[in-house]
Amino acid sequence: MRAIARAPWARHPLVRFCLVALVLAALLYGGTLSYPFHYDDRHSIQFNPHLRSLGNLPAFFTDLHTFSSDSRGTMFRPLVLISYALNYAAGGQGVAGYRLVNLGLHLLAAVLLFAWVRQRGSGEGAWAAGLLFLVHPTHAELVNYLSSRSDLMVSCWYLGGLLLLARHQWGAAGAVYAGGLLSKEVAITLPLLAGLQQGWQRVRLAWRPFLALGGVGAGYLVLISLNRFLPGSLSKTPRGWGEQVLTQLKAYVYYVWLVMMPAHLSVEHQFFVSSGLDGAVVAALLLLGSLSWLAWRGRKQLLGQGWVWFVLALAPASLVPLNILVSERRMYLASAGLCVVLAWCWPRLRDHRLRWAGVVLVALLAALSLGRNPVWASEVALWEDAVAKGPGMFRARANLGLAYKHAGRDDEALQQIRLALTLKPDYADAWVEVGNLLSDRGEAREAAEAYLQSLRFSPALEGAHYNLGNLAQGRGAWQEAVDHYREALRLNPAFAEARNNLGQAYEALGRPEEALAEYRQALALDPGLAQAWYNLALALEKRGGAAEAVRAYRRCRELLLAAPEYGQNPQYQDFAGRALEAAQRLGGN
Repeated sequence: MRAIARAPWARHPLVRFCLVALVLAALLYGGTLSYPFHYDDRHSIQFNPHLRSLGNLPAFFTDLHTFSSDSRGTMFRPLVLISYALNYAAGGQGVAGYRLVNLGLHLLAAVLLFAWVRQRGSGEGAWAAGLLFLVHPTHAELVNYLSSRSDLMVSCWYLGGLLLLARHQWGAAGAVYAGGLLSKEVAITLPLLAGLQQGWQRVRLAWRPFLALGGVGAGYLVLISLNRFLPGSLSKTPRGWGEQVLTQLKAYVYYVWLVMMPAHLSVEHQFFVSSGLDGAVVAALLLLGSLSWLAWRGRKQLLGQGWVWFVLALAPASLVPLNILVSERRMYLASAGLCVVLAWCWPRLRDHRLRWAGVVLVALLAALSLGRNPVWASEVALWEDAVAKGPGMFRARANLGLAYKHAGRDDEALQQIRLALTLKPDYADAWVEVGNLLSDRGEAREAAEAYLQSLRFSPALEGAHYNLGNLAQGRGAWQEAVDHYREALRLNPAFAEARNNLGQAYEALGRPEEALAEYRQALALDPGLAQAWYNLALALEKRGGAAEAVRAYRRCRELLLAAPEYGQNPQYQDFAGRALEAAQRLGGN
């Protein structure tokens, strides 16, 4: 160990920062690796069948629907999907692997920020920026919420691009810029920020490389227009542009407050739309104007560059209306800019004998991060915290209802989802969940009414048609079930469970060939669908295909035994036993 400590490379500031950051990251987040999937993690990772084969990697660049198991969840972030698929290939649904990658990306972003500030000539400021960024409690969401990986990845590409552009490594910077764009659209602002940081004189001398970067950005915009990602996103905007700008003026101030006073963090902040120049908007305008004036005066220093960074990194989400008004994960890259501002402040604190203040601040923020982490240990804890801090947010109440449902607390689940519907009566997804809860109670007629209500507000909900098909199947109305399953598949052709159930309906109607085809298609979409393997085995056995049926029974049993919920799910145990008996009866071992 002493020999390593005396090695020249071990004395390099970047190496030292990496070692300190690694220890801090392990202390802060080492206990979170077993935390479950949350919220969007379910449809984008846990139940996304497209991630379960590396053969789907080319489709991530061409098919927007590979982003989610929900047909409405269309995104163009192919590099993020590739990272999820590699996680699945390495460890299946083991959540620890996904969390380690998120933690590694957060650590890398802190290291890159340290390197960038140090490159600007501020050694001590680099330590301040890097450590504050690493331990800040608003970033706990990025590690604990796996779907935040897009923000982590684009931030790493973005920071790497700034480093390369400052060194005039144009070819590598262009490749890194493309990587950022293929991770999240906020990367589009990278050339503009780099140009502003370097100044007009340098940009004028290197106008060709900057023009080439602009061409990469323009090519990306053309691509997302041709593949319908940009038009589709703009067509679903939840509010007008005027309301969006006024609301996001408040949001900028709110984000500054969150970074400075991270005491009321939540996965769903209580924040509302502004439709006019109310007092909050006017105050935000005055404050932002004052801060921008100070930044302009220090535009050649880290003070001004950090503020411009903050503003530009939030600009895409501020200009394009999104469903969620503010979120901690959205401010991740922007908060690096505020850490740069703090890096400018640090040497001035040192000159006033306040060196200890930085150590105390890092320790305090680390303690707040440690205190924030347990909220992510369960869905119930996460959404109870969100509802306590934002009782007027319909999405928080609906998600708390889902968390209660997964915990077997159905009465509380129904209460919370109905409260969500009092806040937003046209919330179609909440009507689906009401239908699911009523169906579980055996109240089929009321459940069907809830599903139909959801379709009145959102006719493209394939899940509502799927559930109506299940209700029809339950009362033996097989043709009605077929019609609903077909409609669900028209809306989402990759809906593996709907194909499986359509196969069952076809069998009940005496159409075995069509049933067999649906089972095979379901398994082509999701090879991990144990129920489809069981149904396929039954169908093959009826046709006399004993050898293939045995293989299907075995595969069904393997999947059920490997499922994390196997020990607590009597239905899984029952079907695993049936599959074993059937395989042995047909001559298998």
